Amino acid sequence: MLRSLIIPISLLASFGLSSAASAEQGDSATDRTQTVLIAQAPENELAEKTEDDEKNWRAYIDLYGFLPLETTTEVRVMGNTNSVTQNLEEVLTPVTGAFTGRFGVEYGRYGFQAHVNHGSSWMSETVASWSGDNALRDQIDNDLPGIVKDRRITAKGKVNLDFTFNQTIVDLAARFRAGAIAKPRMEAGDVTFVGLLGARIVDATMDVEVDLESDIKYKSTSDRPGALIPKEAKAKLDRDWDESWSNTWVSPLIGMQTTYAFNDQWQAFLYLDAAGFGVSGRRDLSGTAQAGISYTIGNSTQLSLAYKYWGLDFAGHGSDDHYNVTQHGPNLGLRLFFD
Repeated sequence: MLRSLIIPISLLASFGLSSAASAEQGDSATDRTQTVLIAQAPENELAEKTEDDEKNWRAYIDLYGFLPLETTTEVRVMGNTNSVTQNLEEVLTPVTGAFTGRFGVEYGRYGFQAHVNHGSSWMSETVASWSGDNALRDQIDNDLPGIVKDRRITAKGKVNLDFTFNQTIVDLAARFRAGAIAKPRMEAGDVTFVGLLGARIVDATMDVEVDLESDIKYKSTSDRPGALIPKEAKAKLDRDWDESWSNTWVSPLIGMQTTYAFNDQWQAFLYLDAAGFGVSGRRDLSGTAQAGISYTIGNSTQLSLAYKYWGLDFAGHGSDDHYNVTQHGPNLGLRLFFD
């Protein structure tokens, strides 16, 4: 009888021990599960945060100043061609107004951006002096009497030039992003790529006013050495005229910008765009190439330094007039991030 009681107690003891061991193992497994879950939590939170970031609205504002070290301009108006190459001082001195800026907005991977580049200048100076000893018939219209036409004149004078220039370029484009979100602080090795597709609107106006002043002395080559040249002769030599050229055109635009993060403060970027492709004129092409680096200040501001090339070549349909300009030099920028 006693023996029969011992067996169940032994079994019960064994069961009790096994249960305790199982309980301990269960607790250990639970601890390990909790440890794994705790370890995985930051990764899950990071994935959720990245997903949330993709769904958020973001805005960018870029303000910058372009300092062209060399500007070459060629203008042909009414059969007259003028070409000039200027350094930075010569470009900035006559400037009367300038604004360069870009605004972009993005939701998820899609967005829109607008870019405005405006410049105006005015110059007034004596650009040339002249002198000559020519037959009067070569200087004025041939509507004077022969005795007047045959006289020769000794003349000298100056040419005063007033030149007004206004140019506004507006780029409107849809954008699509691939890669990382563009932020002031990115992980080392992150790359973002933005493609652009839209239109470039160019409005350009040039006005030229020329005033020719002369000081005339007369020499007689006829049998009447004392004959006077009529007043209308000098009036036709002292003259002024003006010419103007104005046009507004719209061209298709494509572009891209890619950014690479060296670390959470330093980034490198490359920007390219092209517009025109002969759509709006006999010659219609413009483009930008820019490469540089940016440095982050705080959590929402970047300063950038780049080298930029800009060019525009336009000639309208059915006209011999054309306008061509190229510029290159450093570009200083300030970018503000909002999200």
